[in-house]
Amino acid sequence: MNFPRVHRAAIRRYNVPVISPIENKPRSEHHPRHHVYALETTGLLIIAATLLTITLVRYWYALHWSLR
Repeated sequence: MNFPRVHRAAIRRYNVPVISPIENKPRSEHHPRHHVYALETTGLLIIAATLLTITLVRYWYALHWSLR
């Protein structure tokens, strides 16, 4: 098997040390969260409550008489 020859200069340029952007960021105690996450949770709760209400209204007659 013959591998293609690579110039040493190309290898040296490829392996240049790079400063990590994560290390340069200041560390903070508080990680802010975007308000969309709270809105998403609120939306899911509203949908769940709506489905529960629709189900109770639809089957109220059967539930009411079966609990007697």
